[in-house]
Amino acid sequence: MNKQIALYGGTFSPPHLGHASVIEALLRLFPCDEVWVMPSADRHDKTVTASGEHRVKMLDIMIAELFPKPKISILISDFELRLNKPTVTYETLKLLKEKYLNHEFHFVIGSENLGVIETKWINGKKLFQEAGFIAIKNPLVPLPNKLPPHITIINDVAWSDISSTFVRKLLAQGYSGLPYLTKGVAEYIKDIINNNFKK
Repeated sequence: MNKQIALYGGTFSPPHLGHASVIEALLRLFPCDEVWVMPSADRHDKTVTASGEHRVKMLDIMIAELFPKPKISILISDFELRLNKPTVTYETLKLLKEKYLNHEFHFVIGSENLGVIETKWINGKKLFQEAGFIAIKNPLVPLPNKLPPHITIINDVAWSDISSTFVRKLLAQGYSGLPYLTKGVAEYIKDIINNNFKK
């Protein structure tokens, strides 16, 4: 039987408590073998200011602080970072399937994105049909009439609209990022990479 992987991708620049609430919901509500948190490289629609190395370290700090002994393993994957090119979700899916033959991947997305996968994502029609999805239900946006054929919808989650963009704005204004960051991540940014978030 294939190993079931909940794959949570994003820039995580920086990782914040909104990201942590999604990880918590996956651990509690999605039956899988592992949760993979995968920082993206640059995307066609977004350039990431913080380095992959720093984002991996911040995720490591946040996960250690908030999930010290998870019942399901939480792994930080640098798979997309090592591609050294802008990342596309469908291409990532293909490459993951080639490398991990005994794994089944379920991409974690906000439910507000379900209606645009086919129309706005690169190779979105193929991705919509072929990929497994875990949709975190946004209570402010109704589900579209058409859903991907392989989907799990998670409703029982403390919805948060905290964004990394918002946190970076606070950091640029000289604030610590608390309470939207864990203490350890806030201290890491202050001590090591504060300048990366002031762009």
